[in-house]
Amino acid sequence: MENSSHTHSVTELQDADVLSLARVPSGDSAQEFVADVSERIRPLVVRKPASEGGPPSGRERDKGRDKRTRETGIILAGLMRKGFRGKWCQVNEGHSGWFWSASRKLPFGNKAFWTKTRAMIKLGLLDYVSGKGWKDVWGEWQGEKARLRPSQALLRLAESYGCTKETAFSDWPLRAPAPVSDIAEPVQIEPFPDSRNTGTEPVPQDLLLFMQRLQDVIAHHRFSGCARPVLQMKFIGSLSFHGRIYAKGADNYQSMAREDRQFIKIDGEPVQEVDISAASLSIALLLSGHALPPGDLYTLPGIDAAKHRKAVKQWFVATFGAGKPCSRWSDRVDAKIRSTIRAPTIKQAALMHYPFLRKLDHIVPDSIMQTVPSSYRGKAVGQYLISVEAQIMRRAMDDIVAQGGVALPLHDALLVPVSWADKAQKAIEQASHRLLGHTLRVGYKV
Repeated sequence: MENSSHTHSVTELQDADVLSLARVPSGDSAQEFVADVSERIRPLVVRKPASEGGPPSGRERDKGRDKRTRETGIILAGLMRKGFRGKWCQVNEGHSGWFWSASRKLPFGNKAFWTKTRAMIKLGLLDYVSGKGWKDVWGEWQGEKARLRPSQALLRLAESYGCTKETAFSDWPLRAPAPVSDIAEPVQIEPFPDSRNTGTEPVPQDLLLFMQRLQDVIAHHRFSGCARPVLQMKFIGSLSFHGRIYAKGADNYQSMAREDRQFIKIDGEPVQEVDISAASLSIALLLSGHALPPGDLYTLPGIDAAKHRKAVKQWFVATFGAGKPCSRWSDRVDAKIRSTIRAPTIKQAALMHYPFLRKLDHIVPDSIMQTVPSSYRGKAVGQYLISVEAQIMRRAMDDIVAQGGVALPLHDALLVPVSWADKAQKAIEQASHRLLGHTLRVGYKV
């Protein structure tokens, strides 16, 4: 549903990540671009502009130039990385929100931020939607969080200086991650969406102990390139659905692009992602009584694997998410995918190759499905598959911790020091075999 006050997609606004104020412009191109924007907003942020009786524009002494340029650069650095992909960022408009807490040790405060940001909005350099209590994916109200992203005019200006989507990784590096406060609920069970029953089952002691053990291990290691991880496990409706572990804070390792994660170090050692190949599809096959076929599971008959693998993978995400074969692309799917191959084309090939996809609700045991509100039963399939994946990852992390190591959850992957990559791979394989009776394919992301 579209909000009458703007023409932007509500779905895209709800998907916005928290703005990072830990990035800085790097290199001549980015710094020249920032200096240009800083000069453009200057008439709007000086205390007394010429239009109000101050000195004529260009004649007043610009004592605050360095500070204004530095702060403008930090704001732009937080927006540009995601902005080139059309992504929004969210930030509290009011002073009282979590974002502006003194404990986060941000480089400047609410007033300095919004003075410069509103100047950029007025000049048409930023797209803006005021904070009106958007709900996140968990149904939680997000208070006064506004949405911001670079406008097309700002992106064109950046490109004129040589700052592009391709150079964004080097133009806007993370330098000073904001610290994250510990959370009161390490394990959270949210009620089913739109359910009249707001109660949930109690959190088992073993899960609380697991999360405490994980945080205790993290506390004994040094992290650079990201905020010190503070983790929370989340379920939907019951312990049978979801259960992934999320890192909190704007500068957490999970919200970073993979290019950024390569600069994370644990105790000075580079990290490696160790992941389950085609996790949801593999688990769905095994739960449906099928063996894993050889080769890439996303290779389908009649589909150019090299050209359309990303689209095929997205089709399976949509299919498991809805609990039925995807017949049309949603607006969430990348426009490039939507324009290059139709969802029904992939559907036809997928059903031919994997007939079990015609009826997916059998994946969830009847005793569990009966606890799900009728309005949520389609989504229950994907959430149940995620819960199985999450159980495998918890067992693998437990094994690694027991051996004296540390592993950070990354959904269907673990982030570990390079020297622990082989042990992490073995831990995931053994955990999958213990839970499913078969060993999932596990490898390194490059």
